[in-house]
Amino acid sequence: MKGEKMYSILSNIDSDIVDEATNYKTKKNTIRFLRSKWIAVAACLVLLMGTVSGLTIYAEAKEYKEAISFFNEYSLTTEGLSREEIKSIYRDITTNLFLYEKTAEVIQKSVGGYEIFQENPTPEDLENLWNYRNSSNNLFNHHPNTEDALYQFDYVEKYDDELKFDVYDKTIFTKSVDGEVAWSVDILNMVHEGYLESNDFIIVYGSTYSWSSTNTTYGRIAMISKDGKLIWDKTTSNGFKREYVSSVVYSDNSLAVFSRGDFKYLCFTKFDMDGNSTGFTKTEVGNYGIKAATKLGDGFLVQLNHSNTGDLLMKIAADGTAEDSFTYTSDNDLYFITDMIEYNGNIYLSAHSVSKLDPEESNEGGRDDISRVLNEIFNRKGWDISNTELTELMRNNFTAALLVCDPANGIPQTFYTVKGSFGAKLSISEEGSLLWNVESITDSFFSPMTSSFSIGGESYVYRYAFDSNGKIISQEKTGEIVQFRK
Repeated sequence: MKGEKMYSILSNIDSDIVDEATNYKTKKNTIRFLRSKWIAVAACLVLLMGTVSGLTIYAEAKEYKEAISFFNEYSLTTEGLSREEIKSIYRDITTNLFLYEKTAEVIQKSVGGYEIFQENPTPEDLENLWNYRNSSNNLFNHHPNTEDALYQFDYVEKYDDELKFDVYDKTIFTKSVDGEVAWSVDILNMVHEGYLESNDFIIVYGSTYSWSSTNTTYGRIAMISKDGKLIWDKTTSNGFKREYVSSVVYSDNSLAVFSRGDFKYLCFTKFDMDGNSTGFTKTEVGNYGIKAATKLGDGFLVQLNHSNTGDLLMKIAADGTAEDSFTYTSDNDLYFITDMIEYNGNIYLSAHSVSKLDPEESNEGGRDDISRVLNEIFNRKGWDISNTELTELMRNNFTAALLVCDPANGIPQTFYTVKGSFGAKLSISEEGSLLWNVESITDSFFSPMTSSFSIGGESYVYRYAFDSNGKIISQEKTGEIVQFRK
């Protein structure tokens, strides 16, 4: 298949090959067209797919015509190339050799991106954060400034006379609006993984409770009405010792339920709206966890994750069978995908990137995203660092990225970047625009004695709107504050 053709094209290219940029203005923001490091990054994104069948060599004129058609299909530039060079590049890519010196140069020139500039945090931003931190009940509230509904899971335990200790009893799922409880519903024997909200219902999903590793765990899924009534409640039975539901997609008046089986299989179960299973498929993928799933054409796109090998995107057909898979990396940067969505025929991936470590640098036990920041701190006497200095290190370490990819092969067509930020949620507005949330790192603190994180902080949320052609049409600073823990 086509994706393999772009694998490792730029692995040996000097990052300084292209170093020019053209500047232009939007109404409110300065956007720089990138022809530098980011082009090399986007162009060498690794796509793991199949291979293309061999080509029969025809007459020169016919081969040249095929080469031009291929260049047009993949938006490759022919600028400055002779007829023979065009054919040589065509043969180099379609035969998966990638040995011709001009191949990488052409692909590099053909992938462009845009850098979106944001202002650094202002004193007013820091003042608002101070007030936010010192207001009541805001420590773990990730959406303190929104008026949207908030959902909360609470576990209730009870004493087991036979086991002689407290065990899980039930989960209480609560909806609050403007700080007031609207309703709550009891769900028995469910350790939640997440929920899906639609206009007409809410799906809550996870697994059964297990107090011992020897116990069997099953997938759990429940439908709740918008006024808080439990409509149905189901437990999977697919023959696994351990199964948990990780993501649910509402599609064509049915539910596509994605679960993990025995830490080895990616499972797809189709449910009708009455909670009846109408189909099941499993694919062996190894020890990957499921981070997210979204609709893609008639099928789905599932994001898998492994702590050592990173993210893997898998295309799933409508019947649950795996079609293709691809992943993204580069020689210089690591990418952490946070959300994905299909919009106007393309795949949009929200992510943030960090520069790869040099061989002699410590990765702090695999914490690749903040290793360079931690190395800076640990090299200091007493690990002394102020919040202001740490925030600057964090902003220099992270860059938000929005990748616009061809759904057929995953190849990036263009991209947008915002320095000093995390890529966050993607959504579609009521007007049909694509919305991209970017979390601008505003303040941070070092917490070496906590077990769950080492660096925490807050970010202000910026929201960018794109039209159907991928053009930015608006930017707003929402006023929303979100916390991060790394």
